[in-house]
Amino acid sequence: MTREVDNLLLLLSVVRHGSYSGAAATQGISHTTVSRRIAALEKSAGARLLVRSDGAWEPTDLGRQFVSAAEGIERALDSLALESGGAGGGVKGLVRVLAPDGLGGIAVGEAMRRLSETHPGVRLEMINAARRPSANLVGIDVAVVVGRPEVSRNDSFHLADYFLGLYASAAYVERHPAIESPAQLQEHPLLYFIESMQDVPELIDPVRHLPRMHQSIGATSSMVHVELTRSGAGIGLLPCYLADRAGDLVRLFPEEFAFRASYWAVSRPDLLKRPAVKAVMDALRAAVEDMKDQLAASAG
Repeated sequence: MTREVDNLLLLLSVVRHGSYSGAAATQGISHTTVSRRIAALEKSAGARLLVRSDGAWEPTDLGRQFVSAAEGIERALDSLALESGGAGGGVKGLVRVLAPDGLGGIAVGEAMRRLSETHPGVRLEMINAARRPSANLVGIDVAVVVGRPEVSRNDSFHLADYFLGLYASAAYVERHPAIESPAQLQEHPLLYFIESMQDVPELIDPVRHLPRMHQSIGATSSMVHVELTRSGAGIGLLPCYLADRAGDLVRLFPEEFAFRASYWAVSRPDLLKRPAVKAVMDALRAAVEDMKDQLAASAG
């Protein structure tokens, strides 16, 4: 039975990392060992538990049931460690968070700083992407998403509103002194998300107000958008709280271009019962609450 439990937890690790190599590094075993043990688990189940999708391992329908069982085992182990005091006592466990890189680097970083003082046994793995919420949070404990989620099986919490604005470097503005009206912006290159890879309505809608701006460079990271704008590669459509922190960017026509968006946190009710997940969620909400004024101050 111990071997089956270990293999279930290994399956959970593969799903969380999306790869055998990631799970192997976390577990301190070889890639071959991971492959062999997952194969043994699938043989015992009598069906495939994992399939490749977009370069990552994802669970099949049956695999989701096995992952759910593994999560239950993990919660039970966390609970036992907490009740017994564990090694050093306190809340312990691994929490996996999906978050946009901008908010992730600032708010999640601050949340983990606080947790390192109150619950040093909590470990976090963060995947950075601006995504719309999914009904199936497989391998994810907390998802920070852009836009109000419509996922009835999960709990969602509004974190904060923020704004997107148009920015350019001071050097870019000096090279293009003719930018004197909003209409003239339309002739300049836009730095923003890759259009074909973006499916978040609150991040798509602002571009519709800039129909004539051609996208010279697309990237999947808001942090990259900021750095591209600082380099003078074009005009960036940026989260204001990130652009304002850069200190060397110029806001262009803030009264005309201030696009509101919102951050929400999503998790499953059963996951929120895990002490480590609850601790991360509480710390994240507190960190965002502390920066709400900064997020809202860039309304234009």
